[in-house]
Formats: sequence, structure tokens, C-alpha cells
Amino acid sequence: MSEKDVWNEKNIAIEYAVLVFPFAVNADSPSEQANYLEIKNAYSKVDAELNFIYKQQIQEYKREGADFYVQNGSRDIYLKKSQQTWIKMRDADCDYETYESKTGTAFSSIYEKCLLDKTNERIKYLKKNN
Repeated sequence: MSEKDVWNEKNIAIEYAVLVFPFAVNADSPSEQANYLEIKNAYSKVDAELNFIYKQQIQEYKREGADFYVQNGSRDIYLKKSQQTWIKMRDADCDYETYESKTGTAFSSIYEKCLLDKTNERIKYLKKNN
């Protein structure tokens, strides 16, 4: 096998790992691993809270129906579209905001923290606009 073939195989393996495992924990030290787990746990909690608020509002809007606002479509339809779009925007924002740290040892923590912050913002938004 030539040196070029070995290099190509290594690049393919690296590209595969980057595509398949983009959010694997990238932590070199025990303190970074602990930091990541702390942020991940906090994110899990706020994500559960967001899902609870979202489901609660969807049910409320379905009960109201379209007639409540003299509209053609019920408000729950628009909240669902908004939530789906927000998820795409959140992910794109975090990809952009963490781009420079993608190869660093703290990337997982930084990305998870971005998700945590965006989710907290969304919770405030949904509570305010209900």
C-alpha cells in the first residue's frame, strides 16, 4: 500500500468520525469531563422543562381553537411551526457560535452550553408570549 493510499484511508476515517460522531465527548481531563456532565445535566433539565411548556401550550391552544381569535387556523399549528423552526435555528446558531472550538478539548462543553443558553432563552420567550 502506497503512502498516498494510507493517507487517503486516514482521511476517510477522520471524515467518517467527524460526520458520525460530531457530539462525542471531547474532554481530555477529568475536570473537563465533570464540567461537560454538569452542563449536560443542566441542559437535560431545561430541555425537559421546555418540552413540558411547549406541550402545555399546544394543548391550551387546541382547546381554544381557531374561533377564539376569529382565525382560520388554530394557534397550536403556528406554535408547532415556530418550534420546529426554532430547533433548526438553535442548532445552526450553536454550530456557528462554536465553530472555532470544534477541534478543542472543551468543544463538547461549549456546544452543550450553547444549547443550554438557547433553550433557556426559548423558555423565557414561550412563557412571555403565552
